[in-house]
Amino acid sequence: MKETGFYKITQEYVDLIHKLGGIYRDNKERPIYCCVRDKYEPRIMWAVPASNFGNKPTRTIERIQKFCDFPYRDIRSCYYHIGTTDRPAFYKISNVLPLTEKYIAGEYTSKGKHLVLKDKAQISEIHRKLSHILFDEAKNPNKYEQRITDIKDYLLEELTDAGAVR
Repeated sequence: MKETGFYKITQEYVDLIHKLGGIYRDNKERPIYCCVRDKYEPRIMWAVPASNFGNKPTRTIERIQKFCDFPYRDIRSCYYHIGTTDRPAFYKISNVLPLTEKYIAGEYTSKGKHLVLKDKAQISEIHRKLSHILFDEAKNPNKYEQRITDIKDYLLEELTDAGAVR
């Protein structure tokens, strides 16, 4: 997995989220933006679902914008990021998922090429918001509907069982 690259996740991973009691509502092959490696276990990547604004109702866009407009220190301001992929898009940062190579179905491509985010300002802002969400999750395990802590614990155990944790 390449940092700042977009990928598709496997159905096995979606099933794992549900098995662990989490919620993952996306049934389409949406891109997952792999932002940053975990600082303690580099084989885990923090991945953020992304979606384009293409066919979103105005009401949905206004709701996302409302969250982004909350004051800087309000955790709700970190739930989304409005930016671009190869088109206007938003990142569902509060839906972040810990991910390992095992659960990558393939690269997400656009115009025949692996989609990779290159805008340094946008990458920096997504990282900033992500660090707030992960800090909030560390203080309040499984606060978010996908059950971030349970998924990460499962992946760490899976890596350990494979004899791979350093």
